[in-house]
Amino acid sequence: MERKDRKYGRYHSGSIWAPDRPTVFYIDTVPIGLALTEMTERVSMRYLNGEYHREDSRLIRSAKPWQLTHSWTTEQDLPSGRFRVVVYSPKGGVDWSASWQETEQETLGKLIPRIVETVKGVKDNLQRLMTAADEAEAKRKKEREDEWERYLRQEDARKTAQALADSREQLAEIIERWGRAMTIERFFMDAEERLKSANEERRQRLEERLDLARAMMESIDPLDFIEGWVAPEERHRSKYT
Repeated sequence: MERKDRKYGRYHSGSIWAPDRPTVFYIDTVPIGLALTEMTERVSMRYLNGEYHREDSRLIRSAKPWQLTHSWTTEQDLPSGRFRVVVYSPKGGVDWSASWQETEQETLGKLIPRIVETVKGVKDNLQRLMTAADEAEAKRKKEREDEWERYLRQEDARKTAQALADSREQLAEIIERWGRAMTIERFFMDAEERLKSANEERRQRLEERLDLARAMMESIDPLDFIEGWVAPEERHRSKYT
């Protein structure tokens, strides 16, 4: 769980505690995370009449032997009524924490002066650790940005090379198509020339067929061919050159 801080970025509660948001207080400008949790204790429980009861409860102690004939015991973790206080650094990259827990002899109120003294004593060290964490994060960020920039440049170079190869391939295909079209055009020109010396009946019969055949063919104008060509810069414009 995290929250945003204008100076130190995101605070987190790590695996210590996961409330709606971490509890953070400050000593001067140093943030300290605080978690208060109730501890559990391992307790012997006895099953009786469909429910589990503490082995040392009045109900179990007062039960008759015949009532416990079909009963058994197990171990369970139950709230102990005693609390643990954990202070930690909520700053990402700073691994520091300390904890205190109540005992039957030492209640939470008696622990507070010791907690305050400990936190005050680590303030300067935490500040140094936070500064080092910020510098390390800035370095990692710069490395990620440099790596991303290298990837973008490599990808740009790949796309530039691919655009050049695709344009060359398309141009070669256009020239080949134009060459085939010119071969066909020479065929029609030769046919038209020969038609001039054919007899009238054959000329009239083949002129229309020749016109129909020519109408099926594409243009032989090189400009029409080149007009559909896509130049490398039209396929991909490099950002770096």
